[in-house]
Amino acid sequence: MNTTGSSISDIVNNLFSLLLGLGLSVGTVLQPGCTPPADQPEAVPPYGTLFIIGGGEREDSLMQRMVNATRWSNGDFVTVVTLPSQWDSTFFYISSQLQRLTGKRCVLFDSAAVRNERKLDTLARSGIIFISGGDQSRMMDLIAGTPVRNLIANAYRNGATVGGTSAGASVMSRIMITGNQLLDTFYRPTFPVLKSNNLETREGLGLLDSVIVDQHFIVRSRYNRMLTAVMEFPTYQCIGIDENTALLVRGRTATVIGEAQVVVLQQPVRVRQNSKGFLALDDVKFSVYLSGESFFIKQ
Repeated sequence: MNTTGSSISDIVNNLFSLLLGLGLSVGTVLQPGCTPPADQPEAVPPYGTLFIIGGGEREDSLMQRMVNATRWSNGDFVTVVTLPSQWDSTFFYISSQLQRLTGKRCVLFDSAAVRNERKLDTLARSGIIFISGGDQSRMMDLIAGTPVRNLIANAYRNGATVGGTSAGASVMSRIMITGNQLLDTFYRPTFPVLKSNNLETREGLGLLDSVIVDQHFIVRSRYNRMLTAVMEFPTYQCIGIDENTALLVRGRTATVIGEAQVVVLQQPVRVRQNSKGFLALDDVKFSVYLSGESFFIKQ
């Protein structure tokens, strides 16, 4: 190859263009601390952080990473939202851990708080908002017709850290998986079929607009559920987070933290179904990320 008068960058750019011309895609795994290139900018600051845990044990080392990512200000509160849960002990265990790690007493935000002006004001002024596990649909039912959804979204946009585990992870997205099937009312941890009109979804908090989050992902083998999601919502990025593992999201950069992996399904090709509603596709981008690795996340 004659490289006279050509810089190395010219050669790289030409090679990249050739790959694209051949229809090959180039995936990107960011290293920790990397930022998106200029053509993929971060979200406009000020903006907060999401810390999305796939369920399981919340080890102190994992929760400390969430605390470290928080941008503290004087007067900030730490609020534990127990709306997805029906267990009285939920607040005790989460608040005890967060108080030990932050040195701050936690505020309980339960079903009695959704119309309490003082608690709503505290929620709006929180530096950390942590959403418990349980039933994500229960939480969305309880906050319907209240300002809670907007208060959490505004706190996040103004710099707060919003964390959640299990059901508290699922509520992060605008389109939220409930966990139920529409064609079979018997609850199963995964789906036994890949069929259209089987995935039950509803509106979540909308902190992530073009992402669908699932949890307990590898432990409970929820691949069929996520495959259904990516075929039903082909323009969405479908993310499965395993137990004892979190996804830290800042702007358009998502970093895996913890013990296991995060699975991402996106960009399905030629989704179709037969007369019985069975779903199919020709191809899908399937990625598995380890702790410390980062990738671009849709907003």
